[in-house]
Amino acid sequence: MEKNRRVLYFVAFLVVLLVVLYIPKFKTSNGKLKPAENGIGLEQALPQKAVSRDEFLNAVFTVSRPPEWMGKLLFQPLTDLPQDTLQKALKWAGETENKPLYSFIQSSMAEKQGGEENLTSAARNLIFGASENIDNPVVAAFMFQQGKLILDRVLKMNPKNVSARNALIVYQSEYENQPMKFLATLRETIALDSNNLETRFIRLNLLRKSAQWKKAAQECQKLISLQPQNPVWYFQASDIYGFMGDSVNAKVYLNLAVKVQNSNKTK
Repeated sequence: MEKNRRVLYFVAFLVVLLVVLYIPKFKTSNGKLKPAENGIGLEQALPQKAVSRDEFLNAVFTVSRPPEWMGKLLFQPLTDLPQDTLQKALKWAGETENKPLYSFIQSSMAEKQGGEENLTSAARNLIFGASENIDNPVVAAFMFQQGKLILDRVLKMNPKNVSARNALIVYQSEYENQPMKFLATLRETIALDSNNLETRFIRLNLLRKSAQWKKAAQECQKLISLQPQNPVWYFQASDIYGFMGDSVNAKVYLNLAVKVQNSNKTK
């Protein structure tokens, strides 16, 4: 039961990561997925100048305003606030489904605690949160910028921190949009840990973005070998073979995906 629960949690995480790294940027006007154009990376209309916290908060609250107590709290340095106050603010952000604010407060709490693990968590909350808010350029730019500042601290402490390096790849591809930089970081990160599922999944999606279907199919095989009980990899393989025009393998991997998924449900 516990093993099955871990599998389900990881599947859920990968679905979120897929949304962050792949789906939003590759829809046609009718909402269907399409491969990337012009190779890896697309032009991003995100502010490159420094975005202030005031600008971020104004962009977050474009429709509704926070209650007075929350407004006063947010315009203070969050890392100076007591943990219970931050918890109260985090709860409010969660209840109001304000995801950018939730990520910002969550990262402030982790940064306040300090240490490599907490700082890594803070940076990842901001950078992955930014990727989910590309449609709000000011919010996304602020979160990317703040996340990168924390990432620099983490990687100075430990240049081999793979979780932090994965976030750096996302920053370099989604915000800076510099293929040579994020490809170099990706290669270095895989060299550090060739079996890291998150890194391999990021590589898979970069291959998809550049329509390198054969390499993407090979990457799926690697992921399946690392985690054969995860139906996500079989669904990914089926999708990729479909793009390649290989209907036989597309059907084979779709059937395998359903089989593995049903097997997990019965455990």
